[in-house]
Amino acid sequence: MNELIETIFNNFKVDGVEIPVAFLKYEGHDEPYITYQQTDIDNSYSGDDELLGYVYYYDFDIYSKSDYTNIIRSVKQLLKENDFEWQPSQSSSDMYENDTGYYHKTLSFAYLKGVN
Repeated sequence: MNELIETIFNNFKVDGVEIPVAFLKYEGHDEPYITYQQTDIDNSYSGDDELLGYVYYYDFDIYSKSDYTNIIRSVKQLLKENDFEWQPSQSSSDMYENDTGYYHKTLSFAYLKGVN
């Protein structure tokens, strides 16, 4: 799944600015940036006593020193175009981190995968 996410976000730009996307921890110095992580995997559906599909759950954390509403909109659209479903009840409210000066928002998504 990480390979799929990295491919989806390859050269991700919002308003002409390339935004780095990293698994778990971003070690660069650019801002804004996004990190992502798997939060759960769950059986989705089965038939004839066999698992037929499951759901991956991922969080995407957006960090910015300024207004990030266009980034949020772009992340939601890009992931929707790639068959991820936004999970609003699992996503965070808007946050501000006093120690770093970053505005922070977590967007949660689900991805259904069939068993082949």
